[in-house]
Amino acid sequence: MKAAEFGRKLKNAFCDTPGEVIPTGYVGVLDGIRFLAILTVAHFHIWQQSWWTWNFPAPKWLKALGIEIISFEWLQRYGSFFVDMMILLTGFCLFLPYARYMIEGGDRRPGLPDRYEVRNFYIKRIARIVPSYYFCTLVYLIFIIYPQKNYANFGALFKDEQLLKQLFANLTFTQNLTAETYLSTPFNGALWTVAVEVQFYLIFPILAYFFRKKPMLTYFGMVGLSYYYVIKKVLPLDDGGFRWHFNQMPALLCVFANGMLGALLFVSVANNLKRSRFTGACFTLLAFGAFLAVRFILRTGPRGVDQTHWQLKSRFILSIFYVLICIGIAFSVKWVRKIFDNKVMHFLAGISYNLYIWHQVIAVKLKEHKIPYWEGEQLPNIADNRPWMHKYTVIVAIAAFAAAIAVTYLIEKPCAKLINKLTNIRRKEY
Repeated sequence: MKAAEFGRKLKNAFCDTPGEVIPTGYVGVLDGIRFLAILTVAHFHIWQQSWWTWNFPAPKWLKALGIEIISFEWLQRYGSFFVDMMILLTGFCLFLPYARYMIEGGDRRPGLPDRYEVRNFYIKRIARIVPSYYFCTLVYLIFIIYPQKNYANFGALFKDEQLLKQLFANLTFTQNLTAETYLSTPFNGALWTVAVEVQFYLIFPILAYFFRKKPMLTYFGMVGLSYYYVIKKVLPLDDGGFRWHFNQMPALLCVFANGMLGALLFVSVANNLKRSRFTGACFTLLAFGAFLAVRFILRTGPRGVDQTHWQLKSRFILSIFYVLICIGIAFSVKWVRKIFDNKVMHFLAGISYNLYIWHQVIAVKLKEHKIPYWEGEQLPNIADNRPWMHKYTVIVAIAAFAAAIAVTYLIEKPCAKLINKLTNIRRKEY
């Protein structure tokens, strides 16, 4: 009897109930996807410092198929490309309430023309983004920039016109709008992504309004504008100008557009399908096939100087496969969804914003201070010091996760709670 009960519980945990309605209010698997995307970007930055490439001998059954080595070099080398997955998820999640209203209806219409809803949207974005971002800026100012510049006193910081210009750009999320404040910033360089997302937030209510009215026209308008900017403004530039314009918000507008369209497709499919073994298997294969397509594209990409040009040209098609991965996993078989949608992944997704903010500076500063220690003047990654590579990667990972947890629970969440309380905002679906 106990064995039968255990078997029933196991089946319920990992197998779908045929005919089950697919919820659209909260897409839990996106938490896992977001965390893994950020983890991939973080590992790319750590790999830049360590040079520890993950190549492992294949097990016997794979060797029988002619596969000698399991290599993750493609994922490490092109890990920065998954910033676009983060951007896409922003578009997906922000537009999801609008997509639900379009397909399912409801009493509460999100966004314009309801100014109260727009106000709530911006306050929630501020509560989520600003506290950790400003805290990072403050830490940089006091503990990194001030000691490096050798100012006579702390007040001298605010007499440095160049620093004030950089600080103003950083505090207003405009550091990526000029070459000086983007390419030569003394602050956390990884924050350019946050600046791009904040700039998108500013125009999102308007875009969402038109996307709701004319979805395909707005979609192709966003993609067309993005391509026009890339072809006319970015590709003709020399290396310095290219690196400045490469990650401007207009260049990423096509990725945001695919995220918004992905939300609409998700809600539409969810309202026309119910859970079943067949549909679960089909969407699992879709997600796996899209992942293999991403792997193939990245493995065949160039290295060195041409990599960023190629990334810009392949950004749109890669983001389409990212959408297919997200939708495929959302409708996949239950045990696959459990990998991405569980308590551990929800926790990791909750700290992932601060993991993204802090991982790179921790990696760089630990190496600057010879942690872990190495003998000699030659850098250990150049000397192919394998034990150091392994220790360094583990230490950076532990420190980055510790910092992410601390900042999330000591800074971000208390500040967000205070902001929402002061503005009388209750947490909803956005």
